[in-house]
Amino acid sequence: MHVYLRDEPVALTMRQVDGEGMVADADAGLVPIAFFADGNERPSFRALLPPETLSVLRDVTKGPVQIGVLAEEPDDPGGEVRAMVGLSIPAKLLPEGMVPQEEGEEEEEHSEPWRSDAYDPDAWRGEAWQDEDADTQRTVLLAFAPLVRLARRHPHDFGEELADLLESALAGNTRPSLEARVDRMLGH
Repeated sequence: MHVYLRDEPVALTMRQVDGEGMVADADAGLVPIAFFADGNERPSFRALLPPETLSVLRDVTKGPVQIGVLAEEPDDPGGEVRAMVGLSIPAKLLPEGMVPQEEGEEEEEHSEPWRSDAYDPDAWRGEAWQDEDADTQRTVLLAFAPLVRLARRHPHDFGEELADLLESALAGNTRPSLEARVDRMLGH
């Protein structure tokens, strides 16, 4: 999995929109939302989201946010890129159940019973390191909107591809996936 985080924060606004062209089960309770970046009149991203995620996104997007995109690189360099846009947010802002457990956190406790609480694998680092670590907050990338690029622009540099895909979306230069596929099929 590749992740690209944009350095400059983005001001995102959210608006509920008509869900035409978005596919979901009618009973799923998902809300069609469009996201607009930095005052742009054209939407950057569209998504169907559950109310719990909408609540978190409303709280987090009250100010500028760090945004990123994650995707798996296709085996074919000319293949379609399927990515997810996400916000980098402090884990403490996520509701209970949405916070992912750190890798190996619980598993390590139960799989190595010979380890005692007195054993500290980071003891060699000293107290200064522990103080620095205490100030860092754990953040997560909350993925909320899909992005698809049908034809790659940077087939030999996937990092550049993700950066370009995100910047194009932030500029409002995206179309709903279904519309783009139909145009591609018709040769437009």
